[in-house]
Amino acid sequence: MSENDWSTWASVPWVGVTGADSNGGSQVIGWHKKRVPYVPDDHHHLSLQNLDVWIPAGDSDNQTQTPPESSEFPKRSGSWLIFIHGGAWRDPIVDSSCFSAAASHILRKLASESDGSAPIAGLASLNYRLSPYPDHPTDPSPPSDPGVPPDPARLAKHPDHIADVLTGIAFLQRLGAANGRYVLAGHSCGATLAFQAVMDPARWGLKEKTIGKPSVLLGVNGLYDLAGFIANPPAKFKDLRDAYEEFTRGAFGDDKAAWKAACPATASAWPHEWKDGTRVILVQSRGDSLVPYDQLEGMRAYLEAESSLHVEELEAGGEHDQIWEEGDRLAQLCSEAVSRLR
Repeated sequence: MSENDWSTWASVPWVGVTGADSNGGSQVIGWHKKRVPYVPDDHHHLSLQNLDVWIPAGDSDNQTQTPPESSEFPKRSGSWLIFIHGGAWRDPIVDSSCFSAAASHILRKLASESDGSAPIAGLASLNYRLSPYPDHPTDPSPPSDPGVPPDPARLAKHPDHIADVLTGIAFLQRLGAANGRYVLAGHSCGATLAFQAVMDPARWGLKEKTIGKPSVLLGVNGLYDLAGFIANPPAKFKDLRDAYEEFTRGAFGDDKAAWKAACPATASAWPHEWKDGTRVILVQSRGDSLVPYDQLEGMRAYLEAESSLHVEELEAGGEHDQIWEEGDRLAQLCSEAVSRLR
């Protein structure tokens, strides 16, 4: 761990997360750091190269109500879970804060438990550079006004997104988090990125971006075969074909072979590159109007044919983004995933 890493970590204060106590009052249930840059401060970091971290409250925190020093990284027993948000690689409204509701549910549950079940040492949610979105209704990139310079963090092309995810995970691991067995979770295109993170980074020309890989992957309403959807979308999703092709070209370019190489249900022979992997939990809602259930089915078929990983299939419920907007079901799934590390 370098001085620059610690300086970057210390640049953001801890803020308390509160919840109701048994007497109807409030208590500190955890601590939160928001948008910590994961590129050390001796380098220029872009506006989306940052992450959020939550840790459960310690035994004495409710007596003092005093947050840890910003330079501290309090150690808790248990395992880590890292979350990657969705948004089709381009939506600026969908970011690391999408995990906030689930994080609060998890911290509240941990504060109320006395048996230490499914212990969670910490949670993290990653931001990463986004691809252009010129038609975004409120925040287009590049901006509609040609006199306004574009945000360089919103001009990304593959492999920029996965490079940032790997950089963020490596930063956490240098701090002492998520070393050993941990869960990597992702929603929508975040699930794609989670799978990419366990592949050999040399696939993306990122040989130097090595990380300690997770033991369990949790994919929620995930995108696993973009080329397949664009070529032959299910009948109920045909009106989304053009939108899928637009964001796929925006993120991965025009080469359809690159689309297949980047997606976990079509990339060749990658499971042997994930030597620490034990389990994949695939979660999908049958009520999702943006991602068809056959994305999960194709991913499951691939894993069962190409790997010895244990694969679970669970129901998400609700609409595509409802699971993170409300947070309770996502929190339950995350806790279950951590329990699978035992």
